[in-house]
Amino acid sequence: MKNNLIEVLGPGCKNCDDLYDNVLKALEQAGLTERIDVEKKKDIDYFIKMGVFSTPALVMDGALVSTSRVLNPDEILELLKERGIS
Repeated sequence: MKNNLIEVLGPGCKNCDDLYDNVLKALEQAGLTERIDVEKKKDIDYFIKMGVFSTPALVMDGALVSTSRVLNPDEILELLKERGIS
């Protein structure tokens, strides 16, 4: 079975790193680290393709779910539940 994918989009700023860390914390809390792959994306062309003009941004299985804010682990877990990933 293929793992789900979460992408954190950003050029490498502190907020982008904080969002990435919060994604990892959320997955660990939920016991999902083995089922979900997490990638950092720094390619501006990819940002534009995804419709992102302000970072950090969060993409879950190809769908843009958040831009311009650092979600906390609880908010990330809620988004996972909304997408049926838990």
